[in-house]
Amino acid sequence: MPTNHSQTNSSSDSFPSRSSPQERPAWQQENEHAEAYGEQPTLPRPPLARQPTYQQSLGQTGIPHPNASTAPAPIVKPPVPLNRTSQFVQPGSIRGGIQPAVPPPVAAYASSGSRPLSQPLPDASQRQRHTRVLRKKRVRLKQSRPDMVARLLMGGSLLFLVALLFTFGGTGIAYGYYQMQLSAINGIAQHSLFQNTHIYDRHGKLLYELYDKQLGKGRRTYVSYQDISPLLINATVAAEDHTFWSNGGVDLQGIGRALLSNARSGGVREGGSTITQQLIKNQFFSGKERTVGIKFQEAVLAAGITQQYPKWKIMEMYLNTVYYGNINYGVEAAARDYFGLKPDCQGNHCKPAVSRLTLGQASLLAGLPQSPTYYNPVINKDVALERQQVVLNAMVAMKMITPQQARQARQETQQSDIQSYSTGQEMKAPHFVQYVINQLEEVLGGPEQLRDGGFDVYTTLDYDLEQKVEEITYNNLYTTTYDRGLGTYNVLSRDKNVNNASVVVMDPKTGEILAMNGSASYEANYPQVRGQLNGATTPRQPGSSFKPIVYATAFEMGWYPAMIVSDHRTIYPVDPPDYYHPQNYDGNFHSDYPMTVRTALANSFNIPAIDAIMFTGVHNVQNMAARLGISEVVNLPDSQTGPSMALGSKEVSLLHMTDAYATFANQGLRMPPVSILSVKSNQGRELYSFHPRGIRALRPDVAFLMNDILSDRVARYKEFYPGNPLELSRPAAAKTGTTDSFRDNWTIGYTPYLTVGVWAGNSDNEQMYNVIGITGAGPIWHDVMEYASQRYNFPPDDFPRPDNVHRGAVSANTGLAYAAGEGAVSDWFIDGTQPTIQGANYYVPPLICPKPKDDEEGDSTSNADIPEACLKDGKDSSNTNKDGSKDGKDGDTGKNSPGSPSASGGNSPNGSQATPSSSTGGNSPTNNPQIIDMTPGP
Repeated sequence: MPTNHSQTNSSSDSFPSRSSPQERPAWQQENEHAEAYGEQPTLPRPPLARQPTYQQSLGQTGIPHPNASTAPAPIVKPPVPLNRTSQFVQPGSIRGGIQPAVPPPVAAYASSGSRPLSQPLPDASQRQRHTRVLRKKRVRLKQSRPDMVARLLMGGSLLFLVALLFTFGGTGIAYGYYQMQLSAINGIAQHSLFQNTHIYDRHGKLLYELYDKQLGKGRRTYVSYQDISPLLINATVAAEDHTFWSNGGVDLQGIGRALLSNARSGGVREGGSTITQQLIKNQFFSGKERTVGIKFQEAVLAAGITQQYPKWKIMEMYLNTVYYGNINYGVEAAARDYFGLKPDCQGNHCKPAVSRLTLGQASLLAGLPQSPTYYNPVINKDVALERQQVVLNAMVAMKMITPQQARQARQETQQSDIQSYSTGQEMKAPHFVQYVINQLEEVLGGPEQLRDGGFDVYTTLDYDLEQKVEEITYNNLYTTTYDRGLGTYNVLSRDKNVNNASVVVMDPKTGEILAMNGSASYEANYPQVRGQLNGATTPRQPGSSFKPIVYATAFEMGWYPAMIVSDHRTIYPVDPPDYYHPQNYDGNFHSDYPMTVRTALANSFNIPAIDAIMFTGVHNVQNMAARLGISEVVNLPDSQTGPSMALGSKEVSLLHMTDAYATFANQGLRMPPVSILSVKSNQGRELYSFHPRGIRALRPDVAFLMNDILSDRVARYKEFYPGNPLELSRPAAAKTGTTDSFRDNWTIGYTPYLTVGVWAGNSDNEQMYNVIGITGAGPIWHDVMEYASQRYNFPPDDFPRPDNVHRGAVSANTGLAYAAGEGAVSDWFIDGTQPTIQGANYYVPPLICPKPKDDEEGDSTSNADIPEACLKDGKDSSNTNKDGSKDGKDGDTGKNSPGSPSASGGNSPNGSQATPSSSTGGNSPTNNPQIIDMTPGP
């Protein structure tokens, strides 16, 4: 039965009386093994014998002991000396010489042999039984005497050796031994023990805590003395070492008192170790047999460390190293685990959880080190509360608290829900956190250095934004949504077999990753959704979202948005004998009007993109991809490349593609993706701090041309309906992508302040049902962009135009300099790229008008459906223009579509009035060119 430690000086050496290994029951041996190795006990324990309650210690009348204080005693916390140099701390120099008060009386228990006088005397048979019992006790007592004598001799020898140490400890063997251990002792003070690594978001919210789960290790977070609650410091002194502030590391009186107490009890009932000795024992002699030699070494080191370090530092070292059970090393880990307390973080500075301990919490923790596995409050709360009462009694006896405060603390702990808050702790933003861990392991040299290093890592992630991104991703796949293009309500996962998606949100001006959602559900684990696989870093075919990289290369080599390109069936001389003859998504070629680069890119037509890569050369596109951060295609051999690369046939990651688009948004200045803002050591020293440093990957003028085309809403109306998900409440550039057989959907886009990339599909590459980028990934992109832009209050700014980019006009038919009377289009040109020569012998598609029908034939064609040019002079022609657009809208004569020689005078994308021409490039009655403004803004 545990001793009443309110009357004796307890230590971690003492334990509810243990018999020899042969006599100990199996549950006790198992618990001792768990205690030695920091494991949770798995076998049941018998109930601990009840300790006297505080009311019992006061007596039946409840009157306090005469020596007990009736007024609340102030909690004394020793000051931290400014000079932390090695010094011998005189007794009482820090604590002020506080001596323990006389403890309150403890109600005596009746012995097993006592009985009330009113009971009848035992009969002869009972007396015989009593006699046999007494004989057996005498035999056991005789057998135990040699062991007790040995223990007394060991204690006496230790006392003698310690006396010699204090007499001659400054020189000789003791000094030499201490010097040998000095580096290890200093290591404790310098936080070199294994510690948890904490990963925070950009606002200081804890995302994950890494620690070593190997045997003998666990959770530990080192905290400074200034941050430790004074309540815990006082409770620890009351529970473990009453003379801590005045003794010299070894308490001779305590050792003598323990010897006397143990001699009287016939066993080891009390230990004489000080807090300083326990610190030494835990770090140097844990698990070793308690011999005289070991005890002497403890005393030598304890005396030496007391002369080298001030008492407050020794207390700090002890509270950060002692084991509190449930794999919690140090008081900060215990406070977080048992009470669910969290550090209070402001920016990159966090105030530890232990600073906010209540008296109830502090007194409970202070009692655990004596036997952390046995007193584990998660599984043995009742015995932990009884041990807490012992600590509270001692605090009252030392006048640290009042009896009223003790009762309140006891009641508080009884009502609290104590559980292991750290066990099974959920990793927040798991894909991002694992991405950060992988980066840190590479830098630090392996996982062990990261787990045991005690680093504080502050990341770029905005966890509030991350939560919203995860919600948007899931809702767009697994709840009912409205498809404006089809005019239907769908559940994409059910109706279109779109089960998974990934999202990356970046700040294009710094490269900081603000959110990274790697799957629709991290917990999901089936073929279509491998939840723990990070889709943001997994290579997939990007489809048409790769085309801007090709066109950016062509712009660098002299192409311009108003240049005319062909979209007709083309056979490329690769892969004989079949050769390469790609098709457009809609199955049609659009050769019935002169198509500009702007129209081709905005509507994602395939043949012009392949012509562009054939013009630039595959190697130049690979070079451009490398400059933009798309490393997957850089070193591909020629045998694995070709014209199909322009259509996104080579696998790349969503993170790298988002990085490339962020470079466009940042005017060609690439800010590589960054996930870590700062890293601090376990002593709070800053080891790394992020400072944005860009790389010029693209000229600003080339980036502007790309931004202008991808943000041109009207230019994409041949393929995408007005009000599609790519249109936001502010100017935004975007591009979609869809791979063969509907296996991958992409939408990547940006504003000057934000870049978002989205992939949608299935983890096992299973086909979706007729879903393209704008209907699968597009809605997720739209919702994330709108939410994030409003969250950060970004202004609705357009993309800035460099000084060397100006408007110019070229022929609407050839894309070259226009001739007198020829239709023309206006677009942006980098200085020096506007054509100066005129084209000749170009082909102008004939105007085909509908043939009139008689009323009786049921003609439903109205004049509104007939092109204006066909109605000139009141005459109708016989046929209509072929449109070629997927949504059925007239791309030539309705709303002006960039790149088409529109005959009507509709509004241009920037709101200016276009000048009507007579036909698709025919001669005008005047000599002035008819210019259509193709640019979306100034």
